[in-house]
Amino acid sequence: MAPVEQVGAAPRLVVPPTAWLRRWLHLVSDALTYGPPSAAVNFFTGSQRPVDPETVWRFFTYPYPDFIQSIVDNYPPAARRQRLVARMLEQSHAGGIEYHYDLSNDFYRLFLDKTFMFYSCADFKSPGDTLEQAQLNKANHLLSLIDPKPGEAILELGCGWGSMLRHIDAHTGDKQNLSGYTLSREQKRYIEEKFGFNVMLEDFVTTDLGRERYDKIYSIGAIEHVRPDEILPLSKKIYAALKPGGRAVHHFFSLNGDDPTATSMVTAQLFFPGSILSLHGQHLAAAREAGFTLTNDSEHDYRPTLRAWFDNLVANRDRAHELVGIQQTNKYLAFFASSWAFFNLKQATLHRLVLVKG
Repeated sequence: MAPVEQVGAAPRLVVPPTAWLRRWLHLVSDALTYGPPSAAVNFFTGSQRPVDPETVWRFFTYPYPDFIQSIVDNYPPAARRQRLVARMLEQSHAGGIEYHYDLSNDFYRLFLDKTFMFYSCADFKSPGDTLEQAQLNKANHLLSLIDPKPGEAILELGCGWGSMLRHIDAHTGDKQNLSGYTLSREQKRYIEEKFGFNVMLEDFVTTDLGRERYDKIYSIGAIEHVRPDEILPLSKKIYAALKPGGRAVHHFFSLNGDDPTATSMVTAQLFFPGSILSLHGQHLAAAREAGFTLTNDSEHDYRPTLRAWFDNLVANRDRAHELVGIQQTNKYLAFFASSWAFFNLKQATLHRLVLVKG
């Protein structure tokens, strides 16, 4: 650990020259092995001092010339990207989810909205919308798509901190017919202790959902963790679990283009190890093959939400350092900034699908 030097009343971290040299050597090594985006994230994360937020934001969101962006988007070569991602996908879903979501509930409170704690794209309808208003806008839109009614059996796949379960319960007053799946022990404990919903600590990708058990099944920011070879089996399982006329509603982002192992999927392993996005066309094809009728596919802008989370974390950095440490805080600042660029470059798009069982 680096020594601390007293300057007046405030301690200042003194990073030895060897630490800086190691970081630069790692930067070069990571860039050659994993690509420039992964190397940049690791470089900022590796700082033992708080990084300058504006430097991080500008680095990831600056519009680079086309030839530089082309190098960034296409290195490492496709064959190496496939090997790197395949190696990460050998681990379980649970390991990756726990790695990201079980960090600290109090840490997530520092930057998520105060009303729901939604960790997913909000709907900023006007420039004056707060994060809280934008997340309420999103919740109301999803409520209209799900169209829940008292007495209906409704299941959420990947229920976060219970945000949408609470919103549906407030609308229907029927908590006993609501249930959810999660792989995060911290989220399960939070939901059960604070709200009393029925939450199962199981992988919805592999568990049996039953047959014609539910009127509605929905997910918010969970399908992103379903691997490409799991999309069709899951679609068929959801179809079987719905009653005739039931509907599935999914809020998720998917890859644009035709490269299933884009460089961005290598970088994603730093944040969500073992998860990889699927191409949007694959989602639609799987839904059709499962038997669903698509009645809604809308697109939404994730960038304002990511900027709001970034700003909130900056405003609460001192507390974040206490909860998870300087390097984890640096990592999340890089995460939000690099994710903003990911959507700004249209490498992925946030969709809301409504699928009806005939």
